Amino acid sequence: MTPSRPPRSFMLRLLLVLLPGLLAGLMAYRLFMASELDQLAEANDARLDFYRSSLVQTLEEFRLLPGVVGLDGRVRGLLARPGDGDLRDRVNAYLEAVSQDPAIQFVFLLDTGGTALAASNWRDDFSLVGKNYGFRPYFQQAMAGQSGRFYGVGVTTQQAGFFLSAPVVVDGRIVGASVIKIRLDGLEDAWRRSGDLLLLADRFGVSVMASSPGWKFRSLRPIPEAGLAELSQTQQYLYEDLAPLRDALGRAIEPLAGEHRIVTLDARAQPFVDPQQRARDYLLQASRLPDYDWTLLYFTELGETRSVAVTRAVAVSLATLLVLTAGLLWQLRRRRLQERLAARAALEQVQAELDARIAERTEALTEANRSLEERIAALKDAEQILTRTRDSAVQAGKLAVLGQMAAGITHEINQPLAALTTLADNAVTLVERGRGDEARENLGYISQLAQRMGRIVGQLKTFARRGEAPIAPTPVDEALTNVLRLFETRGHRPGLELSVEHRTPGLCARADPVRLEQVLLNLVTNAADAMESQPAGRLDIVTAAVEGHIEITLRDTGPGIPEDVLPHLFEPFFTTKPAGKGLGLGLAISRLIVESLDGRLTAGNHPDGGAWFRLALPIAEDLH
Repeated sequence: MTPSRPPRSFMLRLLLVLLPGLLAGLMAYRLFMASELDQLAEANDARLDFYRSSLVQTLEEFRLLPGVVGLDGRVRGLLARPGDGDLRDRVNAYLEAVSQDPAIQFVFLLDTGGTALAASNWRDDFSLVGKNYGFRPYFQQAMAGQSGRFYGVGVTTQQAGFFLSAPVVVDGRIVGASVIKIRLDGLEDAWRRSGDLLLLADRFGVSVMASSPGWKFRSLRPIPEAGLAELSQTQQYLYEDLAPLRDALGRAIEPLAGEHRIVTLDARAQPFVDPQQRARDYLLQASRLPDYDWTLLYFTELGETRSVAVTRAVAVSLATLLVLTAGLLWQLRRRRLQERLAARAALEQVQAELDARIAERTEALTEANRSLEERIAALKDAEQILTRTRDSAVQAGKLAVLGQMAAGITHEINQPLAALTTLADNAVTLVERGRGDEARENLGYISQLAQRMGRIVGQLKTFARRGEAPIAPTPVDEALTNVLRLFETRGHRPGLELSVEHRTPGLCARADPVRLEQVLLNLVTNAADAMESQPAGRLDIVTAAVEGHIEITLRDTGPGIPEDVLPHLFEPFFTTKPAGKGLGLGLAISRLIVESLDGRLTAGNHPDGGAWFRLALPIAEDLH
């Protein structure tokens, strides 16, 4: 006998069950994948912002150093007398001392023709002294009276780095340029150790930094003829061939800032992957650095994300098949019941056996449904655990930013050190000229700066031990004097007028001097930033004793604080400054410091325009 074939109607019903189940699984996969991508992109945005902030902080850390070097009397003297060998040796030694920071590779001085008169590596075989760099953009920007920025490979050392330059101006005339070269190897190594896949591209689409060594100095898109000519003229990448880096279809990797998309990389283009392996999909996100005309790219491998989406889609498909199968079984049962009614007399025994079988199958389906519900509940618990873990990771990323900022505070000592060097050199000159009173005044400033550096270091040690800083009577007028002097060393913007009024002279606050000055410096700097876009501005600082407290009020003539910003002004990571100008932690940290000193910090808008900040602290006895 030939085997019987299933009825055509049964095959049709089976097809009607399988097809919707497969379609439901496919639709669910797309929805789950889109959801997982959105969640992954949101989590990655925080890490991308952290890496972007770290990069900007590293690049801007030494922004003022070229200008400070250009103020040195020996540097100006060498530009006036380039043939003075003794003076060149002294300038070489000075630049060598300035370049002691591990992040600084070179410090060198260029004349108006672009020739290096002195350099910090004057002792090395690859000394920059005597070399001409007039073709470099950072020199041309300095000769135009601007601060220069440039990333490129050194033509002498053939080592990549970031150049910062500033014009040296004497009597209103540009007589040369001071340049520093910063190493970015440490930041690149930190990217590799983090395990994240990052790439920094310039305006031509050339990768200047990457966590994968094979991606560095690769072009993400074809470079136009004008761009190739410019790169050849500036020798920005020297002998690098700028081999293309493309996706699996040979297309350019074009980042879209603020958006995310999926790119497929074949085995040869993937980092840290065996060339024999298959192509993989990555989630690409980008963040623009408009001040440098750079783009930071962040790649995330999607294997785990796809696995989660597939698992959920299979669960939905199985659930759909279960419901449709139950419906099909119900229809079959109804048909069989009708057949049993038509032949009840002849098929009673068959009906009993069929009922038993149906009961057993129903019980099995019920048990299977119960097991599926338990699995779904377990899956929901796993999703909650995953959500909490992801939130913890985001919080850890924020704490990492705070840690990076704490480490960055120590680099602020570089500015007082530069000021100490300049004041010391000026003091020697004044002593040689017999101007003793002015020399003593310079030495007094040096002593104050050294004491302040000691207090900053002591404050950092106290913070590291989680201990309490000493509280003592602190003269308010001296604290304001120190803050304004430090503010002046950071560069006083023309057109900004400062006014200080002590309505009750000789006031002393019960506070820690270093933390009090930290809060006042932050408030003064914020006020100056608020009036930055105005041609002129005024900051009034008034101190007075009010009901057993000292009130220090700062009022500016800026645009004021928007009403929708006031409720969130002291919240962490909330800022109205543009990207790269701040993390939104200054006011939050300032309020925590003031409250730890039993004081309060408030803010508002003045009826006549501008914003005000009021710092209230407990009053202490006078030291005098």
